[in-house]
Amino acid sequence: MIKIDKCVAKPTEFNVIKITSALGDEVQKAFKAANKLDEKLDRPSNTWKAIFQYHGLIWTDIWGFEFIANYGKENQCKRRPVSLNDRIIEDRDSEQFLIPNELFERYFM
Repeated sequence: MIKIDKCVAKPTEFNVIKITSALGDEVQKAFKAANKLDEKLDRPSNTWKAIFQYHGLIWTDIWGFEFIANYGKENQCKRRPVSLNDRIIEDRDSEQFLIPNELFERYFM
């Protein structure tokens, strides 16, 4: 027989980044500038800096706006597309998660 227990979550704090069109424009502009600077270099160090600066958000002309959770860490995730109003959550250990808008509003608003 299945036993079902009750669970109560402790209050917790975390950082949230909301994906907006203004943020998308800013990220796109930053990555185009980084790509221009990286053309003269052997490796894309300016692009790497931009990925860290924007917490894993990236822009490419081919794929558009995407997110790499935990960029540069051993638990780095693969690229995932993002949509307007999605949220990036960073917990107190700096681990990142991409949460779709409807799930964020259901569980955190």
